[in-house]
Amino acid sequence: MDQEFFAGLVKNVSDGPTPFVNMAQLQAEAVEERHVRLRLPVAERHLNHVGIAYAGSEFVLAEIAGGTLFMATYGTDEFVPILKGVELKFLKPGTKDLVVDLSLTEEEAERKIAPVRERGRGDYFLEIPVFDVDGEQVAQMDFNYYALPAKK
Repeated sequence: MDQEFFAGLVKNVSDGPTPFVNMAQLQAEAVEERHVRLRLPVAERHLNHVGIAYAGSEFVLAEIAGGTLFMATYGTDEFVPILKGVELKFLKPGTKDLVVDLSLTEEEAERKIAPVRERGRGDYFLEIPVFDVDGEQVAQMDFNYYALPAKK
């Protein structure tokens, strides 16, 4: 994976293949090998009926961060992640910009993908905390991705 690859992942965060995600206007603050930091600007488009961050917007932030981390860790030639399940816990109202900052060590990355490589496909689990810009955790999302073989 080279700088062009990571630049493509950055572009996909806000201008990718899914129009709904593009409307979220997520900001990629860091996309590098085994590390992703995305921001959701909590502005009018992301506020619910009581003036706090809409749950769906928080979900989009976390899901795109998790998928981007998968690709920034393993590339796109071997596997492609799809979402199989998620457990969501909203801990406090999000009233400020929200951030997901994820990273894996080489050892963690290898341990997570080993069962998938063994079978050629399989479950891939990722815990994703969502914080506001002041460092207060507002949500916890535990994702179960399913890694499929990439089409060649």
